[in-house]
Amino acid sequence: MKNLAASPNFVEITHWQGVTVNLKYGTTDNFTRKNLYGPYNKCYIHKITAEKLRKAIETLRKNNPGYKFIVFDALRPRSVQRKLWAVVKGTSHQKYVADPDKGSMHNYGFALDIGLLDPQGKLVDMGASFDGFTLLSEPQLESRLLKEGKLTQIQIDHRMILRSAMVGGGFRQLRHEWWHYDALTEEQVIGKFEIVE
Repeated sequence: MKNLAASPNFVEITHWQGVTVNLKYGTTDNFTRKNLYGPYNKCYIHKITAEKLRKAIETLRKNNPGYKFIVFDALRPRSVQRKLWAVVKGTSHQKYVADPDKGSMHNYGFALDIGLLDPQGKLVDMGASFDGFTLLSEPQLESRLLKEGKLTQIQIDHRMILRSAMVGGGFRQLRHEWWHYDALTEEQVIGKFEIVE
């Protein structure tokens, strides 16, 4: 990974107030069961994403005092994207990982994989784990899953706390991952900003 600390376009959020960072691809606690980041443990996002995250933190603090964000992934080099793609390509999980040839919003620093910690510092139950590549993870199906009893109202309420804070900051939710938020659209980013290899 290039030296992001020297770039004026990227902001490190590893120690921001209101945010806990737990980079899942820097551990074996992810769907590949491998540490894909090696010793790298800093969390960067594009400066435009950082502005929106500051607003989202304020929105969360105002509407749900004591809650904090937990970041599971942020800027992800395309070299790591290729490793993720190799695991899912040709499987039913393929739709959950962007094709590295096109690039993921993560590769530009414009996406966050994010959850919540409650006022006691416990991970908030969203009804499906981060990178839980099942229908339970899909915001677009929440009404149906609630009616079918596969998600509870409390789990939906938790997702709404996260969603209202992130949308309040100017993010857009990915339709099939409760944890994934983009700061801009693909049309605004791909081909117009620098991709991190």
